[in-house]
Amino acid sequence: MKIAGKSLNEYFVVSRNFLAFVFIIMISIVILRLSPDVPPGIQTLLSLLGGIVFVWAGWSSVRLHGFDLKQVSIIGLLLSLGVHWSLPIFHGAREVSYLIFINSFVYSIIAVFGGWLAKMSALLIPGRKK
Repeated sequence: MKIAGKSLNEYFVVSRNFLAFVFIIMISIVILRLSPDVPPGIQTLLSLLGGIVFVWAGWSSVRLHGFDLKQVSIIGLLLSLGVHWSLPIFHGAREVSYLIFINSFVYSIIAVFGGWLAKMSALLIPGRKK
């Protein structure tokens, strides 16, 4: 089955390592949020690290695997599944449905931004592979 010109296996190959990073970050955030003795800035720091992972995933899918930006958005959606499992722990049932929609959109945009950076770096640095 092809989605936007790539097979599900191609999407999985590109995103599997990043999905592991996202799971580790989210498990850390859940543990820290449930712990009473955690400094407040740690969760923000881990969230920023998660954003960096999404940008990195977008960048590498364009630069190393030849994906287009529409395909990178699907990588962002796949990686957002690594975050959504934790939503019911801290949010009510009403919040979870729209948070899944909003988070999926935001994470796809962040991944596409990383892909866009990869495309721009290929244009700005001559002699590098596009």
